[in-house]
Amino acid sequence: MRRWLTTPAAALVALLLGCYAYFYQAGGWNQNSRFNLVRATVEHGTVVTDRYAKNTGDDAIRKGHHYCDKAPGASWLCMPAYAVVYHGSGAPAKPSAGWLAWAAWISIVFAVSVPTVIAAVFLARLARALGLGERSSVVVALGWGLATMGLPYATLLYGNQIAGAFCLIAFTLLVEIRRGAAATPARMIAVGALVGFAGATEYPVALIGLPIAIYGLWAVGFKRCLWAVLGAAVPLGALFWYHTIAFGSPGAFPYNFSVWKEPHTGWFFGVGQPHAYPLKEILVGAFRGLLYTTPWLALAVPGAVALAWRRENRAEVAVCAFSVVMFLWLNSSIPPWHGGWAAGPRYLVPMLPFAAMLAGGVLLWIAAPSAPRSPRFFARVVAALALAGLLAYSAANMFAATAVKPEIDTVYKRPYSQFVWKNFYAGKLAVSRQSIDMRGNPPNAPRQAWNLGMKLGLDGLPSLAPLAAWMLACAAWLLWALGLRLPSRRRG
Repeated sequence: MRRWLTTPAAALVALLLGCYAYFYQAGGWNQNSRFNLVRATVEHGTVVTDRYAKNTGDDAIRKGHHYCDKAPGASWLCMPAYAVVYHGSGAPAKPSAGWLAWAAWISIVFAVSVPTVIAAVFLARLARALGLGERSSVVVALGWGLATMGLPYATLLYGNQIAGAFCLIAFTLLVEIRRGAAATPARMIAVGALVGFAGATEYPVALIGLPIAIYGLWAVGFKRCLWAVLGAAVPLGALFWYHTIAFGSPGAFPYNFSVWKEPHTGWFFGVGQPHAYPLKEILVGAFRGLLYTTPWLALAVPGAVALAWRRENRAEVAVCAFSVVMFLWLNSSIPPWHGGWAAGPRYLVPMLPFAAMLAGGVLLWIAAPSAPRSPRFFARVVAALALAGLLAYSAANMFAATAVKPEIDTVYKRPYSQFVWKNFYAGKLAVSRQSIDMRGNPPNAPRQAWNLGMKLGLDGLPSLAPLAAWMLACAAWLLWALGLRLPSRRRG
């Protein structure tokens, strides 16, 4: 344990987990629907959410009964933590809003924040496997964890972030096998279980699971992949069991019974005919543009070229690129392409770690050795400064959205200038007034969201001071672990 604490991974875990766990975003229709399933199962041993139907507008109704209209994986991950809190603390028959808030916060940290942190460590491992140095690999992990929508969605009870994290971990395990790690049954079972659970958490993540499965067959072989099939059978079997109990058959999806009747689209998990306007908007539009708020991800194109320049990386680059392209295709082909109340094109969240990996490929060129004071050296210094600027701009947008409210009303057509930064500069943080057991978001209701600084009695921007101190301390720890120490003075 003491040796691990001296590694960059330990500092990375502390930095990211401290940042994610600092925020509680309160309620919303999406997360309330998922948490309704958690409460129904833990408190009453049923998947029927009739008792909590008043909490959300996202419902599935079958034979007069209410159910969560989302894939159940995120709710399943919340259940162990909530069960410990509920049964271990002697919860009242009718929990108060305050008690529920703490219980939901603990559950979300366990179910969403922790898997994201673990995936960030694995993203650094993936970057190392693809030829990046240790410091560059940490930059890639921090880029995804703090400078993409991975930051706000690591604090929300959605399935997108968990699904992407699990697929990234599974893919990294396979890449390490190709690079020489042992293809043990335990590792292969873990690969299958991770991909299977990702599918049980967010159905469209099959668009990432498919290329990972093909890569596994190619890199590991059919016989060893049978262990992965065994691993996937557990979460997928549980999913089919849940579908049967709740919706009547293994192949019946909750969306078939949703109260929201969006027009049917798609040939495979929602992928249908793409449309130019949504594609433009989810990439560069001020309303939902990925590159508008996190422009460093545009480096995925030159980064992919840099990674693929090395022949041994081309299969891995293909998997990452396929995942990115397919989710762009998916998002540009579905009718509700904007994702409702969101901090960006949230349907793209599962592919973001793969996009970050591709963008990080530019570090192969930036960090390549060159003669001091040569034109190439100065070009790389300029490129490094430009990358740092893009990362800082992206991280600032994501941090402000997380601190204020990641679920931004669709009435704001330029959400960052009209809502996020306007509130942030005014010190209006954690502004959500919808609790985890409340359907509406009334403007004059008590504030339900909070950060840990507020629980210490601070408010406004000063409430972020403890987090700033924590992140600075962890940054110093990380720099020390990476060997970036100040030179000591020699005594004569």
